[in-house]
Amino acid sequence: MMYNKALLLVGISWMAILAYGSAPAEGGKMVEITVTEEKIGKLKPALHGGNLAPPLYNEEIGMSIRDTYKELRPAFARLHDAPLENPAMRLVDVNLIFANFHADPDDPRNYYFTQTDDYITNCINLGVPIFYRLGASIEHSFRKYFVNPPEDTAKWIKIATNIIRHYTEGWGNGYNYDIQYWEIWNEPDIPGGKMWTGSLAEFNKFYVETAKALKARFPHLKIGGPAHTAINEEFLRYCAEHKAPLDFYSYHNYTRDPFGTITQSPAKARELLDSLGYTQTEIHLNEWHYCGLRDGLGNIAEMDNKLKCAEVGAASTLILTLWHDTPLDAAAYYTLTRTGWGVYTRNTNVPTPTYYALKAFGKMLDFPVRLKAVSDKREVGVLAGCAEDGSRALLISNFKTGDIVLKINGMNSVKNVLFVDDERKLEPGEFDFSGNTLKIRTGSDSSVCFVEYQ
Repeated sequence: MMYNKALLLVGISWMAILAYGSAPAEGGKMVEITVTEEKIGKLKPALHGGNLAPPLYNEEIGMSIRDTYKELRPAFARLHDAPLENPAMRLVDVNLIFANFHADPDDPRNYYFTQTDDYITNCINLGVPIFYRLGASIEHSFRKYFVNPPEDTAKWIKIATNIIRHYTEGWGNGYNYDIQYWEIWNEPDIPGGKMWTGSLAEFNKFYVETAKALKARFPHLKIGGPAHTAINEEFLRYCAEHKAPLDFYSYHNYTRDPFGTITQSPAKARELLDSLGYTQTEIHLNEWHYCGLRDGLGNIAEMDNKLKCAEVGAASTLILTLWHDTPLDAAAYYTLTRTGWGVYTRNTNVPTPTYYALKAFGKMLDFPVRLKAVSDKREVGVLAGCAEDGSRALLISNFKTGDIVLKINGMNSVKNVLFVDDERKLEPGEFDFSGNTLKIRTGSDSSVCFVEYQ
């Protein structure tokens, strides 16, 4: 603050201060960060995937999120639980597209594609690829209706085949979309039979039979799954024993600890897959969320605060940063839409702090060559990149650090500093730059900073 007062005393205008960057007030612990010119690979855009496309429900009354969703720049939209966000709509799920299992699967008239066509087309028109989950949405009812093992696996496979044909080969007045990833089922191991009422042994057999048939019919597409709630070694060994196709292995993690299983498990998955001969199998963590504040969830307002606040945003970008030093190939946040677990205030089109944090990560994709950057505090994650024109960016995730001052060394000039916390929405804030050193005071318990520099 003394620096700002001195500027005013010597008559430098307020506009000049803004152009230069106001010095942060002293206070809080100093954390030192160093950025370098050392290139250490590429950023991983596929980590920035998300669950669900913009909903069709309530768009007519001004609830569309298409524009802001596009601004997140998601790598793909995984289509799981779509009917739960679009009430009374028959979307995506095999049982909703082909509702009468006793009908003829070779007759296109027995499929209801219309709403799913619109749902997928809207997303693709935003430039966001589709990741299609073949199966059913989660069921929280006492009685389970659609997550039972198919009564005729061969027929289920034929139905799934025709869904793929509709969206990639134009079958049934369909499309020729480039939908590469087709996932068999979701969370067969979740307790309570919410996603699979049979045994895991039954599921493993179902997966192998389905994967072999779909891969034989569509060798150019990526067939995998099954989105376990955690890495399942028994499943992988069964697949290896029966020589099942597994172009990608998917599992989920909802965490209270950014430094725990969510960032440590990809290495375990890679080691296990390699040991079983699946050396080319991609690793997808395609449902994830930081929920360290989940205890005591009550009304909707509390849920929005505890699952979408700045702490969640900072944890999320920290996890995305840490994943760059793991073998993880792709990830999908649950969700990028208006759900209770999403990045908008529930059932509205109002973005939350988590939205702006993930948007900051999306901005990093304009700087695809990764540069080495180091922080002296593990709760302050740093991800640096550069673009072809030589411009650079630094993403800083301040996870439960309290009010601190960031001292960043190694910059020639600073173009912009944007802040995300519970008050600031990826907005410019105060900073001090002099002598190749940038100083930023975070001013909040958890925050994200996006810095463009040279």
